Amino acid sequence: MKKLVALLVVLMFGTLSCYNTYHITMDQLKELQSSDKGALVVNSEEGQKVEVNQGTRLFVRDVEGKKWQVTPFNFKVTGAQLVASDRDYIFMLSQLKPKGEVELLSTAKTVGAIAVAAGLVAGLIAYTVSTAGQKSFSSPGE
Repeated sequence: MKKLVALLVVLMFGTLSCYNTYHITMDQLKELQSSDKGALVVNSEEGQKVEVNQGTRLFVRDVEGKKWQVTPFNFKVTGAQLVASDRDYIFMLSQLKPKGEVELLSTAKTVGAIAVAAGLVAGLIAYTVSTAGQKSFSSPGE
């Protein structure tokens, strides 16, 4: 039973991984500073075309590996700094890794995680119903 509970806890945290991450160069990140159309397509280092809009999760990482979210089309990259005024970030470019990260929601991963979680819950309910009438503890006198 403890294993099942542990598995359910792991699956709850699994929803955090329902995104596909694409890496873009700093030059492509600079293109995402502003857009007249509200959306822009960039090429990832993985060779995929990735559409970025206002709702897209966009990140930069500092040289220590910490991830910082940046709002698409609402930041400025100068020769030496990245400024995201809506999040009160000012980074020297030397503090940042020379790549950005774009995260897009993965429909397949999300549906898969929901299906596995639903199957586990149904299995737990079926197990509980099937063992409801049985004794689970033995009496000390037996």
